[in-house]
Amino acid sequence: MTEVYQFVEEIFKDYGQYSDNFEEDQMLPSKEALLDICSILLNASCLPEEGRYSTFRVCFISPDSEYLDSYIYSRVCLFSEPIELSIGKLHKLSPALNAEISCLMLDVTRKPYSMIGILSAHTSLFENLMTFSSKGTRMPRIPNIMVEKPGRLEFCCGETPLVCYSAGEVTHLRTNTFTSTLVADQLRNGSSVQESDRLLFLYKIMSLIHSYEHGGHVFVVPNGTSLPDIVDVKYRLPAHLFGDNKGDHLSIDTARKKDISVYADLIARLSCVDGGVVINKNLDLIGFGAQAIVDLTNIAPPKMRFVTSDDQVDTGKKFNDNGMRHRACYRFCELIDDSVAVIFSQDGSIKACTKAEGEVVVYQDVAVPMI
Repeated sequence: MTEVYQFVEEIFKDYGQYSDNFEEDQMLPSKEALLDICSILLNASCLPEEGRYSTFRVCFISPDSEYLDSYIYSRVCLFSEPIELSIGKLHKLSPALNAEISCLMLDVTRKPYSMIGILSAHTSLFENLMTFSSKGTRMPRIPNIMVEKPGRLEFCCGETPLVCYSAGEVTHLRTNTFTSTLVADQLRNGSSVQESDRLLFLYKIMSLIHSYEHGGHVFVVPNGTSLPDIVDVKYRLPAHLFGDNKGDHLSIDTARKKDISVYADLIARLSCVDGGVVINKNLDLIGFGAQAIVDLTNIAPPKMRFVTSDDQVDTGKKFNDNGMRHRACYRFCELIDDSVAVIFSQDGSIKACTKAEGEVVVYQDVAVPMI
């Protein structure tokens, strides 16, 4: 329980820090209530129902909140009678919940706590259908607790995870990796792609690859780079970010988003093949099934700098702490100037790295923010 208590403490810290991003009339329950709820969620997350483990969100917004009117598509479905919140009843109900489009609404004003309905809301029905955003939907900007997998909880602002509890550990997640870090600077350097287009593309593929739970990695090389011998691309498949929209009746801006969404889905699927996907800084595809065969060489480990979500250096992390995929990506960034690697672990964690001032800089605990 100590770690769950720490998770709740960190939630309240982040709620205060990010309160400007939340809807005005959304309040968290008391720490005592939130601790009880997180304990119930953790226990329910470990019970399979209908042969699978459920992924879902819970929130505490009032069903008659006026802010819901600001969403183009929103629906509140209330149970005819509140259902007492318990491990068993939540376990039975959880398969009906979809974390990408809905939240289970809880009433925590008095004990016993109860489940009162399901909230489904999106920024726009059109964007929901066209799957333009990171997950195809835009959840309301209300704080929620997401049950992501057995034993894993995330405190989120809308879709954006801020604090994670997993296997007894509490981790803050980084949401600015591709906007204000050395990795972001490197991706901008030499690229002609608009910032908004690049972020939409990156967030889309990150969300998809993360959901596949397969693991993988994406190499980003400078435009026009002739790949050295350390990279073996098994499947060469040149493709460009934007396609030919002739005859497309969508607006220019909408057509661009459509191109990015479809193209990002392709890149994410290619990552499921053993080996990495190689793209350049204009996001054009070079190939996939790529191996960085640098970890087999008898050279000293590169100088490393592991950066936490609060921009502190994690001195406890070392080059050899991770597996072959991670070490190969670190070597890749060390030996190919101006490159970037994004690494997806099967356990769901994401890292991004590049080289700066003679060191391979690794940003840990990367999250997929809401655009």
